[in-house]
Order: sequence, then structure tokens, then C-alpha cells
Amino acid sequence: MRSGLFLLALVLLLICAAAFAQQKTSNDTNSSDSYKDPAARVFDLVLPSAHLLGDWGGLRSKLEESGITPRWILISDLAGNPSGGRSQGATQPSSTELSLYFDLNRIAGLKGGSVFASFSQRWGKRLSSEHIGNIISTQQIYGFQTFRVIDVSYQQKLFNDRLELRLGRFAATDDFLNSPYNYGFMSNAFCGSPFGILLVAPGMTAYTGTWAALVKVKPTRRSHVMTAVYNGDPAIRANKYHGVNFSMRGPIFAMGEIGYRINGLPGDSQRLGNYKVGGWYDDAKLTDFESGASKRGSWGLYGLFDQVLVPFGSPGSNRGFGVFGSVTVAPDSRVQQLPLYFTAGVSARGLFDARPRDVVSFGVGSGHFSKELKRAQQNGRLVPPEGGVQDHETVVELTYRFDLRKGAYFIQPDFQYIISPGGTGRLNNPLVFGAQFGINF
Repeated sequence: MRSGLFLLALVLLLICAAAFAQQKTSNDTNSSDSYKDPAARVFDLVLPSAHLLGDWGGLRSKLEESGITPRWILISDLAGNPSGGRSQGATQPSSTELSLYFDLNRIAGLKGGSVFASFSQRWGKRLSSEHIGNIISTQQIYGFQTFRVIDVSYQQKLFNDRLELRLGRFAATDDFLNSPYNYGFMSNAFCGSPFGILLVAPGMTAYTGTWAALVKVKPTRRSHVMTAVYNGDPAIRANKYHGVNFSMRGPIFAMGEIGYRINGLPGDSQRLGNYKVGGWYDDAKLTDFESGASKRGSWGLYGLFDQVLVPFGSPGSNRGFGVFGSVTVAPDSRVQQLPLYFTAGVSARGLFDARPRDVVSFGVGSGHFSKELKRAQQNGRLVPPEGGVQDHETVVELTYRFDLRKGAYFIQPDFQYIISPGGTGRLNNPLVFGAQFGINF
């Protein structure tokens, strides 16, 4: 029944998209380039195009000329807590990822069509579970510590990129609840999407693909509306499947978002801003903390923004000082353990003329636990972690990314202070010192 509903939702989503497409007429004469986002990210905090190994002996150029763009990266998060938490120690989870982008216009003459595939191998342990005992992981690179297929999807852009359709296997955080500022941090409090939704929505996916269909419409050059449905079965993410469990058992997980961009188009001010609001519905079964009864279906809302306040340098340099923030609200605190989660911070790229590609970021992320969950822990129905009652957990992070050889690699010293680890107040607040390393081969 659930797989049938999921398939029906996929079909309806694509039918609606096709209906919208057929309503467009041939009078739309705008060039394709006019609807491309010239500044898709406020700061390009992912590794840019320079490569440590150059042109791979000519292989990269040949692939790109034929319509295939490869990307091979390595990320490693070293972190240790000299004080606080359960015990003192250090860990270094790491990940290498290969992605391939197939431009179907070059390969087969299909304008606007593309296929994206990515694969990873991860290893190492997590400081949060090994030594600290906090909920919000200090190292964003941890998770799915094995070889796995991440994403494989087909994308079609139509009508000068005003309509985008995607079908295949991809994660919700590839598109939703996303700000480029988040990628400047090492803690999962921020990177790559604000953490709170992962504790309240079992169907939410990050860094692991599931069957999905997405429609994105750009009513204007500055706005977008998008919606997607996903197979929300958490069981398919188990490491033993290596990302290739292709079942459609459901339940359905759906998201929608409306976004608006200030500036960022040719001739605009450099004070670029992105503002987004969205929500989700998860058809999974959740358990009432106090009664133990099962309840199917939950939902929530979010908002996030990022805004350049003080631009530096020339237009197109992406240098500037900006602010960002987000809030995630899960209204049913009987079954959703983190009803309120927020982030806020500042970030600057190219603060110094001599280091135009470096990024310095400061952020605070905080999650507040459900009052019904606290009552269930107080009366003994649920066993609380570390022998306490969960109230809130807060992460403060300061980090500086040294971008070297035009982005071929980076070194990012990082400091975190975790307040009330595990949310109970039973553990001493830890200091976490570390560094994130990245190489774009």
C-alpha cells in the first residue's frame, strides 16, 4: 500500500510538471543564459575548480570535452576534546568521493538534460559518540562509514531553465534547507544543513540517495518554488546495502520550499541575499513519548536566510562579510523530540587582500527538547541519556579556512564549545579543538 502511494505521488508530481510545461508557448524567446543564476552561491565554500593533480595527464580535459565532468575529493575531520564530555580523546573520520556529471546535450544532443552520479568511501570514528556524548556531531564528515552509492539522478531543464525536473535517487538536503554559508563549518550543527530536522523527521535524507522526484519552477529570475517526494524508509540507508537498496516501501516524505534572492544578477549590488521558507510532511509512524501510542504522520516548517552586508573587492570576487540564520519548528512535541532548532552566525570571505579566498566563520546552533519527552524521562517511562533529563544542547563554533593553490586543497583550524552535551547537563561542557582538511584531486 505504501509503495503504491509513493509511486502514485511520483506520477502525479511529474504529470503536474508536464502540464505546466505544455502551457508554455513558443513565444518565450529569452535566451537560456538569462535564466541561469550567475551567483548560485553567496560564497563558493565548496572546493573550486583548481586540481591538485592538474589535468590528470590529459584525461580530465578529454572527459570534459566529451560531456563528462569528473570530481574527486578527499575530506578529513580531525578533532579532540582535551576537557569535558565522558572522556578525553581524538578521532579523525574521513571521506573520499567521486562524482560524475554527464551533459546530455554534448553527449546525445538532449538540450537541458544531464545525469549526475556520486560515490563515496568513508572511514574513521566520531568524537561525539566515542568521547563526548553530545547529540549534535562535532564532525560533519561522519556517517555511512563504508563504500556506498550516494546519488544517481536524471535532470531536465526546460524553458530557458525556468523549469527543472529531476528523477532518480538523491537526498533531500541536496536541495532543501540549504545555505552556502553552512558549508563553512565542521560541526553538523550547520554543515551541510541545520541539524534539527534530522532528529524529528525519520524520512529526511542527507548524503544518501533514496527514490525521489523533484519539480522546481522559477516564476521570476529572483524566485523559485520547488517540491519533491521521497521514499522515506530509513531502513534502506543501512551500511549493509551500500546505497543500492532499490525498494519503494515508503512511507512518503515530502518537502516544499519558496525562495527569493536579493541582488546577484548582472548590474545588481554585491549585497547578495537569499531568503527561503519551507516545510515537510513525513508519513512515518512515530511513538508518543508519554503514552507509547503510535501516530502516523508529522510535519514541520523552516526558514533560513543569508545576506552579504559589506562586500569587499571587485564584482564577481565573492568577497564580503555576511550574516546567516535558520529556524526549524516541529510542532508536535508529543512525538518530535526537538521542536525548536535554530542557527545564527557571521561569515567573511576574502577578509584580507593577501588571502582573497580564505573564509572565517562564527556560528551558534541550539536545539531545545520536547516538554513531553522531558516528562517521560522524569517519570521513568523513557531512559534518559547519561542519567539526566534532556533540555537543550548548544554548539558555538569558530573556524578559519585557508584556501591554498586556488582551491586545490584547504586547511581549516576549528574550535567548538559545546554547552550541555547530550542535553542533560550531567556532562561537563567540552572544548573541542580540531582541523578540517580537503583536497580536490
